Formats: sequence, structure tokens, C-alpha cells
Amino acid sequence: MSTKPSEAAPVLMIGIDAGEITLIERWMSEGWLPNLSSLRARGVFTRLDSTARWLVGSPWPSFYTGTSPAEHGMYHYLIWRPERMAHERPTREWMPLEPFWRQLGPAGRRVIAVDVPLAYAPEQFDGIEISGWATHEILELPASHPPELMRWVRDRFGLAPFDNEESHLLPVRRLLEIRDQCVRTTQLVGELGVELMRKEPWDLFMLCFAATHRGGHQLWDRTNMCGEAGTQEKQALATALRDVYVACDTAIGRLMAQAGADITTIVFSLHGMGANVSRADVLREMLARVLTGERRSDERVVRPRLSDRLRALLPIELRSWIKNRLPMALQDRLTLFWRSGGIDWHSTRAFAAFCDLDGYVRINLRGRETRGIVEPGAEYEALCTEIIAGLCSFVDQDTGEPVVDEIARVNELYPTGRMRAHLPDLMIRWSPRPAAEHRRIVSTRYGSLAWPTPGYHPQGRSGNHWPDGFLFAAGPRVPSGTTIERAHILDLAPTVYEFLGVPVPKTMQGHSLAQDLMRTNVIH
Repeated sequence: MSTKPSEAAPVLMIGIDAGEITLIERWMSEGWLPNLSSLRARGVFTRLDSTARWLVGSPWPSFYTGTSPAEHGMYHYLIWRPERMAHERPTREWMPLEPFWRQLGPAGRRVIAVDVPLAYAPEQFDGIEISGWATHEILELPASHPPELMRWVRDRFGLAPFDNEESHLLPVRRLLEIRDQCVRTTQLVGELGVELMRKEPWDLFMLCFAATHRGGHQLWDRTNMCGEAGTQEKQALATALRDVYVACDTAIGRLMAQAGADITTIVFSLHGMGANVSRADVLREMLARVLTGERRSDERVVRPRLSDRLRALLPIELRSWIKNRLPMALQDRLTLFWRSGGIDWHSTRAFAAFCDLDGYVRINLRGRETRGIVEPGAEYEALCTEIIAGLCSFVDQDTGEPVVDEIARVNELYPTGRMRAHLPDLMIRWSPRPAAEHRRIVSTRYGSLAWPTPGYHPQGRSGNHWPDGFLFAAGPRVPSGTTIERAHILDLAPTVYEFLGVPVPKTMQGHSLAQDLMRTNVIH
């Protein structure tokens, strides 16, 4: 939508990737996060609805394009392409994703952007940007504009100390190393931001901290720890994630001090973090039983391939070590081969699309998929209904609690959208109970299947994404005591445009919060 531009005012925008508001509120009240506490006291706080409610990988592109997943198409780093019958990493050629800050130069606004996740590397534009240097999630290799800026970053700050995430149980020593990496990376990103503020003029300075995302996955609790831990190690691990947030708060304080008091500051997160509830690792088996109608007791409907059996002979730690040292394109090919290779499209009516939290089911639809076999209309609708009922019949054997919380259909959630054909047909939100607590999942219709790793999660993640985001804002134009009951992540880009005095593009689907932020006691 378009709004009348207001008088320009510089904006400092800080993203806390996968920042969990319940943790932040607790640690603010305990005095651990003084800078966020001060920001909240001086301005406004609100929770943000997020596209992560159903498509966990969609928030960042939704934020920076100002559009829904049905419009931009991005919901995971590997996206289904029906014309190729394959998942692929997005590219500019078939999935254009244009961040809003790269469009502000022609309006005369000077932009500096640092490490915004899941954005294509910057090409020629009127601004300064560093992409992928210390980011948890990237689409392309680290890059900058101008290109020589990345050399300055590496000469001045070195390589960011993040390792690739390890998808297996880790000893306490390694978990504490991850804590230290997250803390040090946060410090470096903050120092980099302060240096850039000193070096270059700006109207919009945007920087994102990724360590809260990495730390949330691997430091949420001790269910991804192997081996024993001493008393001091247990104490250190109990506060490890808090240490990461404290480092983030300290860096935010330095950035705000460098920016000055006359700047509008927005600190935000597009989704949260919580215990890992993903059952994606057993979705393929659950779906196979629903589609075949067979009732089994632990016997697999999806028979392991010879390559799967050979792969299982290698320790998972060794497999992870090898994979993380391969080129990105080869890593993607191996991931897809192990997770979704070998599908017989002549007989496959539906399949589990690539996912690592929410469950995604894709119908092999005639006329959309190049090898589709399911007729649109009544046959498609009946199959969706059959799958929903079947998946919802699975419960935890010990508690009787459903495994599935809710399933959404894409045609109800997103009736239209130019990139909707890339989205899953069915999106599964799992029960909020931690998945590591399962021993066995059962269905009166389809039998039982054992949880692959009782007591922990097969992804090696103790934490995973939760849907709610948040917003703190303060500045000379944001009075203390301002109240906004609820907003959406799609509202953030229009808000920045209005603060910068630039007309909001008509393509953006949110609405600006600027006028609300500049009035007191507004219920939105």
C-alpha cells in the first residue's frame, strides 16, 4: 500500500535473529539486558505476528520484500520447483527477491546494511552492504557492495568464528565452545557496525545478530548433549544461552550510543525460539502409511535404500564433518538425495517436501507438476482431506497426546499469489510438546512407529523456531508509553519507508506503523 511520506528521520534498525521474547522479558526483569530494558522504557514494545506461523523459513524474505510467501515464494533454503520435479536453492533468475533497502538509493537515502539473513548477495546498488559474513542462514557466499569492502572487513575483523551447525549430539565441551563462538561473533558484528557508523554517513543503518539463532538451536536445553558434565560445566551450560543474549544486549548498547539520541531505533525479531517440536524426521513414514492405508507395527513402509544402509554405517559425527567441508552446491545435492531421492513419480500421489520444522506435504498435481498424476478439483480435495485425517490420527503412545496440532491448506491460507505454486499444499504445525520426549508414535488406523532417537532429537537441535516476533522502538518521535496491541512483520518495511520520508511501494502488503508509534496510547 502507499502512504504519504513524512518528514525524513534517520533510522537504526537492529535484528535479533530468532530472538525469543519470553527469554528477553525474563532477563530484562532480572537485570541482565539493561539496554533493551532502557529501550522499552523510553518507547514502545509490541509482539509481531509472523509468516513463521506456517512457513518457518519465510520471515526474512517476507520482511525485506514486504510481501507474503505466496508473492515471493521463499519458505526454505531449498524450494520445490514443480516444472523440474526437484528442490533447488533459490536464484535471482527464477525467484527474484529484492530487499527494500536496495531501492532507497534513488530516493536519496543513504543505506548501510550488515548481515541480513537469507538475502541474495548485493549487486550494484546505491548503498553499502555486507552479506553473509556472520549469518546463520545464507543463500549465497559472503559478499559486499562495494566488493572491496569485504576485504576491509576480513583484514580488520578476520573471519567470523561461526562453524557450520552440527546435526548430532555434542559433548558439553563442544556446546560451551559454541557459546563462546556465539558471544565472540556477536561482539565482532557489533564492533563492525560501530566502525561502519564512524566511517560512512547513513539515513538507514540496519544490522542483524545471528548468534541468538544459532545459540537457540544448540543451547536451548541439554537434550542434545552426550556424555557427562561436571558441576561447573552444568552451571556454565545452564547460562550459556543467556550469555549470548547478554553479548547481544551489550552490542546493541554500543550501536545506540554511536548512533546518538536523535535517531529512531527499532530492535526486532521476526520469529522466536523454543523447545524443538519438529516431527519432520518421521513425516515421510507417517505419510507413506496414510497413502498406502497399511497398518504396521514399526515395520517400515518406506524401505531403506542400499545407499541409506551404507550411509548408516558411518558415524553421524563423521558424516557431518565431511558434509560441512564440501562446496555449498554439493551439500545441497547430498541433502536432497538422502531426504527425498528415489521417488517413483508414476505412482506417487503426494510426498513430504523438504522441511526441518513444520511438516510440508506436496500433492503431485497434474497440470502443475510436470509428472503429476492427481487430477485437480475433486480428486485433489479428497486426497488432501484423506492426508489431513490420517496424519491427525497419530498420537504419542505414552500420553495419548496428538502429534499434530493443526494442518493448513495453501488454498485457504494463501488463495492467490504470483509464486504460490512453489508453496506446499499442506502445512503441518506439530504439537507443542518437545519431540525428544517420544518413544513411540501410534495410530489406531496405521499402527506404530518408533521415534528414531528416544530422549533427544535426530536433528541434534534442542531448540527450534516458534512463530511470534517482537518490536522495540524508541526515539525523539516515539513517545514513552506508546502502546500498539499487535502488528505484523510485513508492517516493518513500510514503517521504515515512512520514517525515512519515502513513499511506500504499492507492492508492499503491510502498513506503516509510523503514525501509531508517534502517538501515545494507540491500540492497533
